[in-house]
Amino acid sequence: MRTLLLTILVLLNIQIINSQNRKDEKYRFAKEAFKSENYKYQDYPKYDNEIIKLENNTYQFGDKFLTIELEKSVYENIFKLGIFNPDIVFGKETTKKTKAELDSLNQNQRVIYNLIRNDSLTICCFEELEKLNPNSQTKRFKFWLFNVGLLNPTEYYIELFNKNATKETSIEEFIENSRMTFFFKGTVIL
Repeated sequence: MRTLLLTILVLLNIQIINSQNRKDEKYRFAKEAFKSENYKYQDYPKYDNEIIKLENNTYQFGDKFLTIELEKSVYENIFKLGIFNPDIVFGKETTKKTKAELDSLNQNQRVIYNLIRNDSLTICCFEELEKLNPNSQTKRFKFWLFNVGLLNPTEYYIELFNKNATKETSIEEFIENSRMTFFFKGTVIL
């Protein structure tokens, strides 16, 4: 009986330790990004052209199409208001080809074209990294970005800054009056 009770206690402790490690795991790479020499505070401009919301949570930024799968709709304004500017992330030029150009490509050329394509992207798994927010004026986020032609997403990190935010500022108000001050391309998710 004593051995059984001791075994149960040991297993419970192992379970508690493992669950704590899994919770901290989501911050592992983000901590490295925000504490490394890669962290450079900048003032990224908002997307200043028209943003068109299409169906299926897709936004059109000029020639680029960004599909956003958000668990929390409160983050939608980051994209709707152009705070997240896809031109900063992927360059102003697109690699989009016409139908005639696509038809002229052989199979290998199509594969390569899909790997460098930047006109149609999908963002998912967008979440705030609350433990890494240094103050009430700064919020840090991570998300996964899927490129056309690639199976695995890449994890990205951004930071938003709102000079007027306080501890009482709602997340909606924070986002509406914020600007992007950090952007970092992380690791490929396997």
